[in-house]
Amino acid sequence: MKSVIYELRANDVSEEDIEIIISKVKNRLSEKNLDIELQKLGYPKIFTVDYDDIDEFNDDDDFDDFQSIKRSKDYDLD
Repeated sequence: MKSVIYELRANDVSEEDIEIIISKVKNRLSEKNLDIELQKLGYPKIFTVDYDDIDEFNDDDDFDDFQSIKRSKDYDLD
């Protein structure tokens, strides 16, 4: 339970809200239940990730500008 409280504090959940959340989930402690209670109080999820909400393909990389470097024909490997 200490690690849960640590994570809540590290994510700026107020002490009052931490007490409320812990009291509600103490008998059914799970990451999902913690996040449900966080969202009820207006906080974002901390313990679970909705992978469907994450972009599968991020086109913000710089690989489009990459040009391959060609080896000179005169280059001797010996």
